[in-house]
Amino acid sequence: MTHFMRRLSAFTLTLSLVVVSGLILFTPLSPSYAGFSVCGVCNGACDLGNINCDTGCTTTSETNTETTNEWLDQRFTMHRNWMVNVLFAQTILPSMQRMAEQLTAASMHQILAIGMLLDAKHQLETQRLFQQMMAQAHKDYHPSEGMCTFGTATRSLAAADRNMDLSAIGVSTRVLQRELLSGDAVTGNGRTSDYLSRIAQFREVYCARGDNGRGLGALCPDVPADPGRVNNDISYTNVLDGPLTLQLNFTPGGDVDHGDRGTTAAEEDILALASNLYAHKVPPAIPATFLSNEAGVPNTEGVTQYMDIRSIAAKRSVARNSFAAIAALKTQGEVEVAPYMYAIMKEMGMSQDDDAGEEIITYLGERPSYYAQMEVLTKKLYQNPIFYTELIDKPANVDRKTVAMQAIELMQRRDMYRSILRSESILSVMLETALLEQQQSVNNEINRLGMEGESTVLPDAP
Repeated sequence: MTHFMRRLSAFTLTLSLVVVSGLILFTPLSPSYAGFSVCGVCNGACDLGNINCDTGCTTTSETNTETTNEWLDQRFTMHRNWMVNVLFAQTILPSMQRMAEQLTAASMHQILAIGMLLDAKHQLETQRLFQQMMAQAHKDYHPSEGMCTFGTATRSLAAADRNMDLSAIGVSTRVLQRELLSGDAVTGNGRTSDYLSRIAQFREVYCARGDNGRGLGALCPDVPADPGRVNNDISYTNVLDGPLTLQLNFTPGGDVDHGDRGTTAAEEDILALASNLYAHKVPPAIPATFLSNEAGVPNTEGVTQYMDIRSIAAKRSVARNSFAAIAALKTQGEVEVAPYMYAIMKEMGMSQDDDAGEEIITYLGERPSYYAQMEVLTKKLYQNPIFYTELIDKPANVDRKTVAMQAIELMQRRDMYRSILRSESILSVMLETALLEQQQSVNNEINRLGMEGESTVLPDAP
């Protein structure tokens, strides 16, 4: 920069000299400088070489005009050549070239610095973008404990749902076999064997000696081994409505729970309750000779009566299906999910190991059922204040919880759909049963007309 200032000062000085020289060159020449004598005191006469000399001592040259013009042209030409070839070409132009070169170099240096700043800017912006994306990824893909609760608590729902279907089939089949006097059921030998078996079971397990005005002491001399099961054969609330999980399991793994009586207490209670609810009086056994002869030819009257019995059993099976479905909802699930369900209930203040008899295990069961798991996922989980405090979380985790709750809602709606289908089936059977009397009346009228040979002519359509 100092070198540039020196060049600029030299250029300014040179330009000043040029201006001064021009002023000098354009100043009018005196006569003596042109080679002529200067007028002296004229006194009416002129010096030698002057043609005229007026009173003001002014000389007029008429003979040297051409010489003077040529001399001026020569001086202007020399001055132009000097200005172009010496002043500009040797002084100004090199200085301007060096100035331009220095300005170019300085500009390139400045552009390099600006480019470095731009590169640094883009690099920092890119690094910041990567860091933001990395932080967002860490934020979005770091599930909360509440989200893991949903995934853990639903791990055994599919297996429990499958056990539920199997238990429903088992309970319904067992009750149907009793009503049809099938196989090795307690009614295999007829209505009498059913009554005797149920009375023996009542005296041993379900008899409450204080019932019937304390008049059951003679019928039930022994106190039941488990007082908690008294009257369970008639108590829907204690047997089926109250517990969340029943020791009801018809899979091979369920045999380990069976006691000396060949079943668990819950299984025996449910089947005893079903016997009192459905087909309390089983139909009598119809003799084989009443159904057909020895050659196998059906007896119309006997077969008709037996088909009526089967029709009644079919209608009852629709009602029994709801009973079996409710019992199956509370069948035992898988043991793997139990610790996680216990942990959820423990957070809510329930105790797993206490003097009152392991409250959580009593509430959920040792192997929580499908019903118990859905009870926790659709109700109990949201009664815990921690669920709401964990909503102060990353938006991605809140969205995940929302999706999980929607999935649980779909499962619950599916269970409701099944219940509605069962209700629809029961309603249709009730309607059919209500129409039986009207149907019988119409059939009787048709038969009467056939026997009397009468006919009715319908009027023509309008």
